[in-house]
Amino acid sequence: MFKMKVIESDFIKKSVSVLEWVEVMEQAFLASLEGNILMPKRMHLDYNENTFSLMPCITNEYISTKLVSYCPHNKNIGKPSINAIVVLNDSETGEPLAVMDGSIITALRTAAVGSVGIKYLAPAEISCLGIIGTGVQGLYQAIFASTLKKINEIWFYDKSESNLKGFMEIISSRFPGISLHIAANSSDVCNHSQVIISATNSALPVFPDDPDLFIGKTFIGIGSYKPEYMEYPESFFKQLDQIFVDTEHALSESGDLIIPVLKNWFSKTNIYPIAKLINGDQPLSNNQTRFFKSVGAALFDLFAATVVYRKLINK
Repeated sequence: MFKMKVIESDFIKKSVSVLEWVEVMEQAFLASLEGNILMPKRMHLDYNENTFSLMPCITNEYISTKLVSYCPHNKNIGKPSINAIVVLNDSETGEPLAVMDGSIITALRTAAVGSVGIKYLAPAEISCLGIIGTGVQGLYQAIFASTLKKINEIWFYDKSESNLKGFMEIISSRFPGISLHIAANSSDVCNHSQVIISATNSALPVFPDDPDLFIGKTFIGIGSYKPEYMEYPESFFKQLDQIFVDTEHALSESGDLIIPVLKNWFSKTNIYPIAKLINGDQPLSNNQTRFFKSVGAALFDLFAATVVYRKLINK
């Protein structure tokens, strides 16, 4: 009798190292250029202020399906805003292989995707990291970036006092050698950081429209997950000559891409999948102001679920 595995968050956290996660996401990016992956656009259901999404992806070996909910008012009752499960099936037989905690899968694979952006866009040596938004996503982005690079300082900003406190406690315990600074605002973060990661659910830009804040820095955008949402202002896009995205689905999903193109702040012809930078098909320009935009994709969930499942069955 076939028995489906139930994989909980503790195993997921412990079974794959940070650098393994980054390597797996690089593999996912390169696989996105191949023709043997079927990944439709995610289906969104908006119910009042809550959003529910269905994200399937299939290869010749596995099919993964993520069911994810975003309920922003959960924070008012002490519950996570994002909840998810991932189901992994055999794509030949259809047999269910595993069901796992999709929230931690999302946090880890998204952090790894952000770190791939840092690896290929940021200078080789960076010491100062900036984080805008210190919730779960911002926390894991900081953990992964600080593992990938030799970070000496982190400047971070959030409107939530509890998020700031939790972020500081966890980062200081994991990286006692890193100096932590609560910034007065997002400008303060930019002024002190070489790489800035924005991880908010803001519908409006979280940075002032000041071009001097952005020059010569690398930005990783992982918020702005709806067409009407954007984390970055007009002057930011006018400093760029390239934008790299996780997949081309981002072009129709994120306001940080849709709005600048519609308003002629940036040309769509200069937006590229980061996979083409990784495989050498698209060179990186000499402009040191750089931007990687990720909205997430079911492909990353599939590769994440696959590596966790294989760790379990090989254990």
